Amino acid sequence: MSVATLAPPAVPRVAVVIPCFDDGATLRDALASLAHQEPCELVIVNDGSTDRPTLELLHELAYDGYHVIHQRNRGTSAARMTGVWATSAPFVFPLDADDAVLPGALAALADTLEARPRLAAAWGNVALFGELERRERQRAATLDPWRITYFNNIPYASLMRREPLLAVGGWSLPGAFQDWDLWMALAEAGYEGAGIDAPVLYYRLHGTRQFARGAARHAERYAILRSRHARLFAARRRNWRRSAEPWRVRVGLPLATAIPGLPQRQRHRLFTLADAPSEALDHARVRLARR
Repeated sequence: MSVATLAPPAVPRVAVVIPCFDDGATLRDALASLAHQEPCELVIVNDGSTDRPTLELLHELAYDGYHVIHQRNRGTSAARMTGVWATSAPFVFPLDADDAVLPGALAALADTLEARPRLAAAWGNVALFGELERRERQRAATLDPWRITYFNNIPYASLMRREPLLAVGGWSLPGAFQDWDLWMALAEAGYEGAGIDAPVLYYRLHGTRQFARGAARHAERYAILRSRHARLFAARRRNWRRSAEPWRVRVGLPLATAIPGLPQRQRHRLFTLADAPSEALDHARVRLARR
């Protein structure tokens, strides 16, 4: 009589890293969204939370077997890297504690990276929700080294191949624009990335002030990016000639940048319009004609 044996569990392809700073009100929803994914490594990094309900939840999650790491407050970049170093899966997916992953998204992204070994990262479509009306946000098709110096339209919640991520130092910029900084680092080093036409993320908006706070410091933070990635900006003209971006983007982004005195929020809208697919531009023209 033969005895059936269970095969050992497969090693997870994906490590999910969730930084948490006083996010107890939304963390459960983020974790629940992972129940509809393929098995993965999961690390929750408590980045110095002080909120009692959050601390109680983290204690409960650790008791239930979740991998929870506690550290003093050092910001999102440092918390993500703490999680990266605590995992070993070949692909890394950062998830904020107030967002959610759509069903099957991690498998779709991992399949893409396995099928296209030249890619350092893959991302998908994003739906916005929260205090503002839910809508889809257009995302970049590729990691273009010219385009990324003007406008970051790549979601933070992208699946990263571990080796390239670590080769460029991972998330290393404290404060705002840490994701834009990483994309610039990858582009500067010659790595490639691409989007897939599949839903991946629910991104939570907390009201119009969320954008206003970022816009107020845009010039200061952008200057830091230029300093950190001087070689990438120096190659801007050469990369423009090589870019596969549509002409409307290659012309529109420099023009939107060159308008003097334009508030950053309006400049961002021009960036978005220049970057929109042709059908979106047609809809915008129709709306303007009706006014």
